[in-house]
Amino acid sequence: MTLSEKLVTPVYNIKYEDLPEKVINKAKLCVIHSLSCGYAGIEERWSKAARTIAEESGSFGKASVWFSDIKTTMEQAAFVNAVYAQSILYEDIHRDSNAHPGVVVIPAALAAAEETGASMEELLTAIVAGYEIMAKVGRGTNSQDFSTRGFRPTSITGTFGSCIAAGHLLKLTLEQQLAAFSLSASLASGINQWAIEGTDDLYIQNGNAAKAGILAAQLAKQGLQAPKEILEGKAGVCRAFGLSKEKLETQKENKDFAIMEVLFKPAPACALVQTTAQAGLEAAEDGVVPGEILKGTIYTFALGTTYAGCDNSEKFEKLLQARMSNQFNFAAALVKGKITNGNYCDFENPGIRRLAGLLSLKEEPEYTLQFPEKQPVRVELELSNGEKKVFYKEEPVYLNQENVIEKLYEHCGETLGNKVLSIFFGQKR
Repeated sequence: MTLSEKLVTPVYNIKYEDLPEKVINKAKLCVIHSLSCGYAGIEERWSKAARTIAEESGSFGKASVWFSDIKTTMEQAAFVNAVYAQSILYEDIHRDSNAHPGVVVIPAALAAAEETGASMEELLTAIVAGYEIMAKVGRGTNSQDFSTRGFRPTSITGTFGSCIAAGHLLKLTLEQQLAAFSLSASLASGINQWAIEGTDDLYIQNGNAAKAGILAAQLAKQGLQAPKEILEGKAGVCRAFGLSKEKLETQKENKDFAIMEVLFKPAPACALVQTTAQAGLEAAEDGVVPGEILKGTIYTFALGTTYAGCDNSEKFEKLLQARMSNQFNFAAALVKGKITNGNYCDFENPGIRRLAGLLSLKEEPEYTLQFPEKQPVRVELELSNGEKKVFYKEEPVYLNQENVIEKLYEHCGETLGNKVLSIFFGQKR
């Protein structure tokens, strides 16, 4: 078997009747979480730009731009909705693949389901399959080669996720799905310079991944052929993007579905700085006064220090720079005494900026060995009275189902929240 066949075949064979109730429930929760995140960001600059393009392109399909009466093609709808879904960086996380499957797979699956008239069961199966393949391919991004090249995991592996989800709904044969998977590789793109400069291309990367995967599935259905050894070949994905061929080949088959490993962020910020933000909250609860801090050091795992934008103590000219920075996340949580989207919108706050500038970031090798299973952070502070304070957290506290539903109503309001909850869980709050 080729490596593509090894990864894709079991995902292709996923059937709704084989999904445990907990997996079906988790897929529904991921959908309402993505819709909630999308609604929270529909008025952002990048969301408006994507929506305007869809409006100007005319109505040629059955797929909806979320929270509007705009109907367009499934690939165009997926593009806009994927831009929405990451607008405030509250998206879900699959830590073992360093990716955010919901921002790509769910917009693609919902758009393709509308276009094809799929049932709820078919939609949820496609979502589970999309998450599964993103996890499988994404494990290969846990390599030094990939991380130093500047590619973004979600925008590369997301194209495979949307392709598999769309392929399920377009009812591709296995041969067609393998071709679509291979074609996806040539459509994958996305680099991390946005994280350093705080620019808007982050959101467009998700839109491209959602749209490109659907396009790959459509082309494969029309009979287009693609390389069989697209992953392991001499000029394939592993060589081009720096994925670890060994990790792709040797990964163990999960006893459960990858979607069950997905977590929901407590902070609307980079996935790699979540523990740091909550350490800042613990410092606030301990009574630490920000003005009394002389200096501090944040010790974290390697990727948390080297990923673009995560080590930034002073350059906060744009919102995304604040969301990515370990130093800003700790400082904002301590100064504000809470973790909310407002922490990052207030990126010009002089108190937060001052404190962030006093913090350095260092790798703790022991924590690197524990990553990605755990994401430990230790913060050591020196105070003006000579006292030293240490705050350690092994893991952030992620949102549970009740928290996700609370966020749905917080972002969408009572009327829309009830509608969404009723569609997917058959209930209202």
